[in-house]
Parts: sequence; structure tokens; C-alpha cells
Amino acid sequence: MTIVTRRSLLVPYNDSLQSEFLMLNCCAINRAQMNGAHTVSSAKKQFEKVLNDRNIFAMAVLDSHSREYMGHVFISDLDTLPELGYIFDKDYWGRGIASEVLQAFFSKAVRDLNLERVIATANVDHQPSIRILQKLGFELNAHRQDTFGPYDEFVFTSDVAVDQPLLVGNLA
Repeated sequence: MTIVTRRSLLVPYNDSLQSEFLMLNCCAINRAQMNGAHTVSSAKKQFEKVLNDRNIFAMAVLDSHSREYMGHVFISDLDTLPELGYIFDKDYWGRGIASEVLQAFFSKAVRDLNLERVIATANVDHQPSIRILQKLGFELNAHRQDTFGPYDEFVFTSDVAVDQPLLVGNLA
């Protein structure tokens, strides 16, 4: 499945995207708001999880014209309390691309995965991410602190998933 927006293509991950994933996640600037950069080894382990863990729904974000890798969007912990996450290369910050991508990705994920409740976190001073979460319908749930510092936890509750009729018919 591919999701298309005006400026991006969201595609399922495959082995050919590993080097781009590693570069994105090993860059200290890209991960400044995400508890710091991964080592190459830890980024490789994370990539393997993205490829193989059935409790993660993840997509690579490509530029719709150049096909350059722009970022990564995902919902993890599908078996417990799903959590939305995203990271974009610094070259694509401040252009509204994350908002465009996440509106398409998140609405499809909520609908297709029948998600009723999703959490997300943002550092307390990271206004771009906070604004994106608010646009998606997330509400501030709690102020928290961990070893990396203070952050806010947001919650999205879907009445769409709850109110969907049960589909009955031939599933073959």
C-alpha cells in the first residue's frame, strides 16, 4: 500500500531503504528532539524491528518528485497502547511536509487499524511537533519527565473506530 500526498509518497519499508533509515536516525540534528542520535548498531536493530515486528506500522516518506527519502512515520505498540512517532530529515523542516504527511498517514492508520486510542509525545519546547499533534486531534494528557528531560504526553481518542459498523459478508 502506498499513500500519496501532494509532495510525498509513503511506502512500506523494504531492505533497499536501510541506508537512508540509518542516516536519518544516526544524525544528531535530526534526532535532537527524540532523545539523541542512534548508533549505527542501534539504528540497524531499529530498522530490523520496522521490517519484522507486527506491532509496528511504519512507512518511509519519499519526495513525490525526486523519490528522495525524507523521513519516517510509524505507530508502534499496536498490541497494547499504540504510539504515533515520526522523524523527518532536517532538510525538510519548516515546509509543512510533516503536517501533510501525518494527516494522510494517521487518518488512514486510525481507520485501517481500527485504532481507538493513540498516544504521542513531544518535548515541552518543541512547538512544531506540538502543533502537528494538535492538528491531528491529539490533546495534552500529562506533563512528564524522564532521563532526557521534560516532555508532554498527548492522547488521541477516535470515535470513528468505535462507531464503525461491523462488516458482515464474504471475506474470501
